[in-house]
Amino acid sequence: MNAAVEFVKEYLIPGSTWFLLITATAALLVLFFGSERKRRLARGALAALLVFYWVISVPVVAHGLQTAQRKRASEPVTNLPDEPFPIVVLGNGLGGYVAFGGRVEVPDGRTAMNTLFALDRFRAHPASMLIASGGVQHAAGDGYPEGAVIRDALVRNHVPPDHVIVEGASTTTREQAIETTRILKQLGASTCIVVTSPQQMDRALDLFAHEGIKAFPLYVNSVPWSLGDGARWWQWLVPSTDARAVSRDVIYELIAWPYYRMRGWIG
Repeated sequence: MNAAVEFVKEYLIPGSTWFLLITATAALLVLFFGSERKRRLARGALAALLVFYWVISVPVVAHGLQTAQRKRASEPVTNLPDEPFPIVVLGNGLGGYVAFGGRVEVPDGRTAMNTLFALDRFRAHPASMLIASGGVQHAAGDGYPEGAVIRDALVRNHVPPDHVIVEGASTTTREQAIETTRILKQLGASTCIVVTSPQQMDRALDLFAHEGIKAFPLYVNSVPWSLGDGARWWQWLVPSTDARAVSRDVIYELIAWPYYRMRGWIG
């Protein structure tokens, strides 16, 4: 089951590059080798696929999808309790390089922003403990845990090392909630601040609630993604890679939510 889920996450999420390549290749094979009826269906499917990718790459569409998806994100960050609750930083992915028998992991943009928002919260409440959550991303299991990458970034920004705990065993959002809950209980805490992207936050809050933890959301990029105040109207209609990535993240959450409910992992 885990292998199948990982395959879907990597290759079959609409909006991703792999989904485009796989589905377009399948349609082309049918065009060359299928019956006339199947070729007609393949032409329609290929046309629909291309239209779909053009549409989700338009910034105004991506912005609208994200805004509609963030049903809880209307709570401003200033509503967070003024207490030094533990701060849980959820990793959202790593990049990296491999050469000469060595590996270098670096946080992707979302993980880096999660770390910076958590850092800002910590500076306002320096008595807080930080929990950096995320396991090894490399399939062979020989990489550096995501939580350790987050920890290193926090320490480089002058967070005392004894205020950072690494949770490096998790590979999914559910596992992050479970493993982090164990650490919170060891600290005697039943409440925490969760720092992650707007797309992941609702599911993360439900997972922590399922584990008996009251989690307050610290949304990274507390307003929906946009081109910025200086963007001209026509720029919102020009397709971009960033817009497609935002749309893909929203679609991923829409797929993940019913799966988590089906498995009984959230209420």
